[in-house]
Amino acid sequence: MSAFVLAAVLRAVVLGLLWWALSGGGADYVTYGVVSVTLATALSLVLLPPSSRSSPGAWPRRLGSSMTLLGWFLGQSVIGGVDVARRVLSRPVDINPGVVVAPIALEPGHARQLALVMMNLMPGSMVQQVVTVDGEPADNTAEGPVLTPAAVQLHTLSPQLDPADQWARLQRRVGAAFGV
Repeated sequence: MSAFVLAAVLRAVVLGLLWWALSGGGADYVTYGVVSVTLATALSLVLLPPSSRSSPGAWPRRLGSSMTLLGWFLGQSVIGGVDVARRVLSRPVDINPGVVVAPIALEPGHARQLALVMMNLMPGSMVQQVVTVDGEPADNTAEGPVLTPAAVQLHTLSPQLDPADQWARLQRRVGAAFGV
């Protein structure tokens, strides 16, 4: 079975399960589900074609790494949310905002973009700016980065949260999920 066909079948199954979970799987809506899943699968294949680099043999390991990433992210979000609430509710307020610079370990691409987005979703710290080796902003344009990104400036509520370590752990987990 070709990688394209296998990707199409897997995407259709995942999208079908998602449709079933959201719709309750009612028989009255099966026609809508078939049409919706078919169109969504086709659109996903057009917008994100399967990579010839990824072999189906690596998928179980990547799926396991993806589930580990999801679990870790949810756990960190809960722990971070509780910590932020504790800091805000304590008197005096226990925050000491600052900026920490941490290196980017992931190569340009989807894995790096996902790590940047996920870091912004974690409570207590966020990516303030992507910078070059010299600390200059590596702003993006429609054509890509103006300067080569080397690090991120992480804004944090407190250096005690150790956002650089959290960023490094996040990059390792995202890299494993993407097989890099």
